[in-house]
Amino acid sequence: MSNPLILKKLSLGLNYLELLNQDGYTLVDMNMIEPFSVEDKQHHPTNIIFERNSQLFAIRSDWTRTLLNYNQAFASNVRKYGYFGPVVREHDTFYQAGAEIFKADESDIIESLNMHLNFIKDFAEQKITTIVVNNDQLIDMFISKFELDESIKPLIYDKAVSDIEKITDSDHPLYKIMTATVSSQLELINDIFETTEVMTFINHFKDAAAGGETKFILDLSFRSPQSYYNGFYFQAFSNYDSPVLSGGEYNSNAFGIGLNLSDGGLL
Repeated sequence: MSNPLILKKLSLGLNYLELLNQDGYTLVDMNMIEPFSVEDKQHHPTNIIFERNSQLFAIRSDWTRTLLNYNQAFASNVRKYGYFGPVVREHDTFYQAGAEIFKADESDIIESLNMHLNFIKDFAEQKITTIVVNNDQLIDMFISKFELDESIKPLIYDKAVSDIEKITDSDHPLYKIMTATVSSQLELINDIFETTEVMTFINHFKDAAAGGETKFILDLSFRSPQSYYNGFYFQAFSNYDSPVLSGGEYNSNAFGIGLNLSDGGLL
């Protein structure tokens, strides 16, 4: 990485931490070597693990798991954490910057989203062109409402529309959604589930995030960027290569959001 990119990365990281500090986040800087647990391996199978004195340790591969483990171990009353630091995945080191909010409600998530979008605009001088969202609960809602078999889930994620048609038919609402343009899925799903809690939140998120030239896409086939997300999740792009911002709900009432400070992201 060239000198200008290194300096820009560190400058963005510092500005980001200062912004979080002003907004009441607790900033953390933890050791990259941490105790290893089986649960961590389930979420990050590429963890680098080693043993010392009959104790297993891992090199940090994700800040979210680190902070969740920390918060649970010490029963902390802190709700909002911010971080900027290195992680190692598949023998590659890169920097993550982001925030974790425990006991997060809708207002917490919307406020965090707006703060991050403004940071990208003001400090990185980039414009978000596309935001893609999903909530895995939506597929469960389709399965429940239309009495479908669980086997349809991987077909939705794989966009296997011909196989979906065999299970449903060409007039089925789910088949129509999966064969429609992805930009029209939000409207079609709203026709069925608009008054539900899941869709109410997605529509509020859209109102806060999208505007002007930003495209807002709800895509049922969009897979969670992290295996531990179990509710709403999203990615935001300034181009069509890699997301510059991503986040999601996990552990029932927690929300994580992160900036991409690698080459191809905000650099």
